[in-house]
Amino acid sequence: MTKISVFILSIFLVFSCNKEVSQEEKKSQLKELKSDLVILKNAINKLESEISMDNPETNKNKVAVRLIEIQEKRFLHYIEQPGKLNSKENILVSSEILARVNKNIPEEGDRVQKGQIVFELDSDIMKGTLEELKLSRDFSKTTFERQEKLWAQKIGSELLYLQLKNQYETLNKKVEVLEKKIAKLFIKAPITGTIEALYLKVGELASPGSPAFRIANIEHVFVEADVPERYANILVKGSPVKINFKSLSLSKEAPLSFIGQIINPENNTFKIKIELENEQGKLKPNGIASLEILDYSNEKAHLVPSKVVKKDMRGNYVFLNRTGKCEKKYIEVGLSQGDISHIVQGLEVGDQVIVSGYNDVVSGSLLEITE
Repeated sequence: MTKISVFILSIFLVFSCNKEVSQEEKKSQLKELKSDLVILKNAINKLESEISMDNPETNKNKVAVRLIEIQEKRFLHYIEQPGKLNSKENILVSSEILARVNKNIPEEGDRVQKGQIVFELDSDIMKGTLEELKLSRDFSKTTFERQEKLWAQKIGSELLYLQLKNQYETLNKKVEVLEKKIAKLFIKAPITGTIEALYLKVGELASPGSPAFRIANIEHVFVEADVPERYANILVKGSPVKINFKSLSLSKEAPLSFIGQIINPENNTFKIKIELENEQGKLKPNGIASLEILDYSNEKAHLVPSKVVKKDMRGNYVFLNRTGKCEKKYIEVGLSQGDISHIVQGLEVGDQVIVSGYNDVVSGSLLEITE
């Protein structure tokens, strides 16, 4: 008889023979018995396991499996969305007046500076008219100034003085207006950039509202995307975004720079933008991008391969190793990223999840642990 068995028997005899045992002594003895019971159970389980391991018939029925041990790991989840590249400076320029093209200075693909002339329109008629107006204005100015000196001495008619003054000011205003119109005969680049397209040729008529040329500066670009409404209160400005340009074999990471506040009723989406530097010009407007936007992170997540999660009528479950036997464990699955799933509830640190051979086991199967 083992020591523990003798001890238990002695306690039993004490309880049987001595009815004068105090309440405190009973509690103390109960605590000791429970402690010994745990030791007994562990010893029994160990012996059963050893016996089972030594039994050739048992070994034949074992299923070879591979395990991973649950640990607290970092988990990041991303929303995947298609996006489109745009330039912050991509401008379609038109003529402000109706006139014929005399000259185009840069060619398509040329880089120009802000204010540089791209098209010169026919200005001969306006220039001739301007010279005539200037002569008339100068003569009117001289006449007015003479009359002004006389009127200062109270010589002559006030009405004549006022008429000459009005005539001079009117001609001067006409000269200013015409000079501004002539300035508009030179269609200039509104920004520093590259001429993407010329829509007019020498001899053609430029008119207001019709495009003359397109100019773009792609040093600063942004990716724009439409995101489903359900993420409207999840995304945060400044969240990291992975941007993949598959056709260019290029990827970047940048913060989310803009979150739209208006839902498009046609497709229930809202706009987001990510600004990018493009000094080398590798990124082209209207190019396609694939976005991965961070929407959830957990530094102490319990993670398993998504493939090991099974489902029945009761819910999702995985198989665990419990001292060489398979145990079916029901779990609550959270978000998945790639082939990894976040287990929200049901697993603890140290649990051993079966990740290979899980299709060959059932609850209670004997396991042969492999590396």
